[in-house]
Amino acid sequence: MTYAIEVNNVSKSFNKKPVLSNINFKIEAGEIVALLGKNGAGKTTLIRLLNDLITKDSGTVKIFEQVKPDRNLIGVMSQNSVRLDRVKVKEAVNLARSFYQNPLSFEKLVELAGIETLLDKFTDKLSGGQLKRVSFAIVMAGNPKLVFLDEPTAGMDVDARNEFWQKINGFKKLGITFLITSHYPEELEKVAGRYLIINNHRLVFDGSLEQMKEQNQTAQVKFVSQLEKESFTKLPALAEITENNHHYVLKVSNLNTFLPSFIKYIKQVENLEISQSNLESLMKKWMED
Repeated sequence: MTYAIEVNNVSKSFNKKPVLSNINFKIEAGEIVALLGKNGAGKTTLIRLLNDLITKDSGTVKIFEQVKPDRNLIGVMSQNSVRLDRVKVKEAVNLARSFYQNPLSFEKLVELAGIETLLDKFTDKLSGGQLKRVSFAIVMAGNPKLVFLDEPTAGMDVDARNEFWQKINGFKKLGITFLITSHYPEELEKVAGRYLIINNHRLVFDGSLEQMKEQNQTAQVKFVSQLEKESFTKLPALAEITENNHHYVLKVSNLNTFLPSFIKYIKQVENLEISQSNLESLMKKWMED
């Protein structure tokens, strides 16, 4: 088994204030992993550590089993894209290709980033979303095996974001590893097979969305019933109940605990809908102080 990233007991402080404390995880080659956390949680610090841009206080980091990895294997797309005055998009992409011995072809990069209509435009005249797409082409120029994407779709419209994530999904079969941060949790559900959540400078969750749901069985239960509200108020794991003209909405803290007691009312209930929490609401649970 090949690991793209190995992090063992890594800690980092600034001015004696802990930013990362005893972080441990491994990412297999070919995984698409989302790194989540509130602003200031330590996500950017961790990415900078993984790229050897800042020193850690303790612990070890290995990239493809090397403490000092081949930088040609790594691509980094930061939040802030660089605008080059009076440089056309096609010139910027070819310049990036020139830095590598075995770059991806110009045509492939243009296709991957969806920048066919931007090639003759100057980079300093691009919109934020357009510049992000060009930045992605530049990041992929060296045909990296590990890619860090920090807020890659910021500034893109909805259609551009959807197209971008479709392209990322296409990399799964190529064995490229991605570590992604994003403020759009609903988008990460489309691509990430695993989630790392940092809160209060610690790694508080490492697993799949299904595992996250298993550990946090919150759900919303909707139905219509002629029963009085008092029939449901003492059900176990009931967090909140609202009723309007016999239309009920129940929020439950643990679906597995709730359902066995609720089932006795099933014949007196119509239009039953049960929906578990999405990634965004689950994240909030893990990020509570």
